[in-house]
Amino acid sequence: MPLDVLAIGAHPDDVEIGCGGALINITDAGYRVGIADLTNALLSSRGTDEIRQREAKDGAEIIGAGERYQLGFHEGSISQGAGNLEVLVTLIRRTRPLIIFAPYSFDRHPDHMDASDLVHRAAFWAGVAKYGDGQSPHRPHRLIYYHVHWEGPVSIVVDISACFDRKLKAIRAYRSQFLSQPGDGRMTYISRPEFLEKLISRARYYGAQIGAEYGEPFYLQEMIRVDDPVKWCGEQGVVG
Repeated sequence: MPLDVLAIGAHPDDVEIGCGGALINITDAGYRVGIADLTNALLSSRGTDEIRQREAKDGAEIIGAGERYQLGFHEGSISQGAGNLEVLVTLIRRTRPLIIFAPYSFDRHPDHMDASDLVHRAAFWAGVAKYGDGQSPHRPHRLIYYHVHWEGPVSIVVDISACFDRKLKAIRAYRSQFLSQPGDGRMTYISRPEFLEKLISRARYYGAQIGAEYGEPFYLQEMIRVDDPVKWCGEQGVVG
């Protein structure tokens, strides 16, 4: 059965960090959501492959995603790896999502930037009939970018106030990465308590911009069409 949304991350936990709240809203509304991790994050400083796989399964269950695909690409060569484009094109054509979420193209981690480039190319070529192995072409209606570490341009903000605790629970499912105890191994950028505090502060900031408690920011390369500004503003309500 086709997906309504396919959320793609470079590593397990990227999707939970960048668009976990929006995905919870979407699954709660009854839409079909799948998550694709381009790598298994085998180069992570903390956690084994077995632990990361179990954490990814738990994160997907909290979000309500029906499928989680782990594509097994090599870190450091996501966009350049032989055959990676074809694998992702095949997944897009097989799942036929209306919307794809992907990391924004400017980020602290090079894998996130590579993933952004690969997803952009795959979403395009998936819609070209003569490209690839003869699968029926499919081009998503929208490619929506989320932010992981660094801030970037914002086109829309999704109100995630009602599900923010579940978003944090999905992130904390990655205990090996975010919950540090004595003896857990060396401290990393994301295992420090300040990292989660930063995510909470960012959610509060963007929530305040739309008159909500918590918000999740996203960027679209295309303009958003509005045919009836009066109706649209009426549906949005008063902000501030």
